[in-house]
Amino acid sequence: MKKIYFLGLTLFCLNTVGVFAEIPSEEKEKIENVNETVATALTWEFFSAHEDPSVEILKTVSRSCKLGEKSSYFYNLFKETYVVKEEVVPGDPTRRTVIKKPEIYNSVKKIEKYLNKSLKSGSESKDILEDKFCHVLKVSLAAIDSDTKTFEKSLKDNKKNPEALLSIFENVSLRNIY
Repeated sequence: MKKIYFLGLTLFCLNTVGVFAEIPSEEKEKIENVNETVATALTWEFFSAHEDPSVEILKTVSRSCKLGEKSSYFYNLFKETYVVKEEVVPGDPTRRTVIKKPEIYNSVKKIEKYLNKSLKSGSESKDILEDKFCHVLKVSLAAIDSDTKTFEKSLKDNKKNPEALLSIFENVSLRNIY
């Protein structure tokens, strides 16, 4: 009797789980849109140690970014911080490239492409785009030493939408430690 009861209960649970596992495609789209909305509604606060560069420093910066000298300065800091070359085995001359916090790194690169397209199309002025990208870079520099699990999860959930990524970075407030 116990075996029949257990078997019946197991079959009932399997059928119930099977019913809930099938979600219509229309509902999936609604759920994805809700995830984007929730991710952009969250706010974060990171401590920043980087101030705006002086005019003398900006003169020495190589122009590696199309969005301006200030963004080039922060972009160079970003690359130095996130991309590290380390020895595979001590004493061996071969090196491997390691990217710290790849979700943040890939999001910044995707936002850079998106803002460069916006610059090329002329949808916004260069100054506005430079300010947006500088904020993104400052946030990424501040996030390197912080606990960013929820931030990285929201970036991962929206990795195919550069506008959502940009809004996530805009929802971060930076507090200067100096």
